[in-house]
Amino acid sequence: MENLVKQILGHCRDFRFRSWPRNLGLKLLSFLFAIFLWYFVVGEDKVDLNLFVPIEIVNLPRDLVISNQFRKELEVTISGPRGIVRGLSKQSISRPVDLSKAKPGKVVIRNEANSIPLSRGITVQRIQPANITLQLEHLLTKELPVKVRTKGALPEGLELVSVVLEPTTIEVSGPENIIGATESLATQPINLGDVKDSTQLAATLDLPPELTDLIGELDVIAHVTVREKKVEMPLSQVLVEVDHDGERSIYQLKPATVQVRAEVPYFLLKKTTGPAFLVDARINARGLPPGRHDLPVMVTATEGVRIVSVSPKTIRTTIGVANQVKKRRPATPAR
Repeated sequence: MENLVKQILGHCRDFRFRSWPRNLGLKLLSFLFAIFLWYFVVGEDKVDLNLFVPIEIVNLPRDLVISNQFRKELEVTISGPRGIVRGLSKQSISRPVDLSKAKPGKVVIRNEANSIPLSRGITVQRIQPANITLQLEHLLTKELPVKVRTKGALPEGLELVSVVLEPTTIEVSGPENIIGATESLATQPINLGDVKDSTQLAATLDLPPELTDLIGELDVIAHVTVREKKVEMPLSQVLVEVDHDGERSIYQLKPATVQVRAEVPYFLLKKTTGPAFLVDARINARGLPPGRHDLPVMVTATEGVRIVSVSPKTIRTTIGVANQVKKRRPATPAR
């Protein structure tokens, strides 16, 4: 009996030592750590929080574009342990929308709880809006001419020559239903009342909202060219002068005046008292013998004045010789 008891105790001792796992201390520490985590996750106080999660469009085909306005972020109500919820503020969370297989038309995206990547232990309670509707259109690129618009009038005495924009065209890319229906772009009206001389101005494009979203606020340069007005007017009774070299010749002109029509700068006209200060009319009778001659009228003008017409163009000129003064004989003295 005594031997039997010793054998049984020996087997128990061998079984006990063989049953203990290796690295018992390390496994025990892992077990305690797991209990700690369980308490931290499950046992910690839970809180609710509203998050605004941005929508991230990914894999949009190059030939497609979203043409409608849609909510760019979701309002998400979550619940979870306080520590994990606080940690979300340091994470960049978004709601990805994969459009790799999308085609032109209307696409409805459902926002479900598993569509937002959140940490374990976080429960999504509500998502607003529940759906997102996207309108996909073919992407169209078009070169659009830019047209200038003006308002008001130039100051007195000035006239508009031209307004040239730089650039004259702008390349725009966007939905086919918007770009296809647009033929040109226009500037905000340029106030001509503020223009005193030829100048360059920054002109803002006047765009509808749908084009503003595509182009943004864009300025062009307007090269404004102005000049002084010229007034076309008749100059009556302009006296014709004679250029001659005959000392004792007599010149008779018929008519003695001409009618001149000229373009006169506006401000010069304001300062001029008569046509004599604007034009000079004369004929050239040098070297001509006595007799009748039809001579062309040469009219020159003050700088800035342009001669439009002269009437008549020739003058009948009669050249005569003055009678010589007879010398009187000296008187004979009386005898």
